[in-house]
Order: sequence, then structure tokens, then C-alpha cells
Amino acid sequence: MNKTANAPVVEAANGAKKEDRLARFIEKVLADKESVELYYNGKITREELYARGVRFAKAV
Repeated sequence: MNKTANAPVVEAANGAKKEDRLARFIEKVLADKESVELYYNGKITREELYARGVRFAKAV
């Protein structure tokens, strides 16, 4: 049987609780989606999109 320890919740210096990894991942996905929409609407260039860390994959 695998037992795991319960770690206390870590709080930041300002008293706010540390966000979990899933919440940060979801925020990044939504930010990337918004960046791609801005690119397709012609509001940012491909270089700006790449600077934000968004890349397009080539289909095989």
C-alpha cells in the first residue's frame, strides 16, 4: 500500500496561497490561446508570437 504524507500548504510572503500547477497550466493555455487569436486577427506578428513562447507545429 502506498502511503503519502500530507504536506502543509505553502503560503507566499504576502499571505496569498501558492497556486497549484494545474491552475498555472490553465492560465498559460488561455494566454497562449489569446496570443494565437491576436496573431490570426493581424494584431501581432509571428515574431511577437514566438517571443511569447508560442510555436506552430508542422503537420506530418
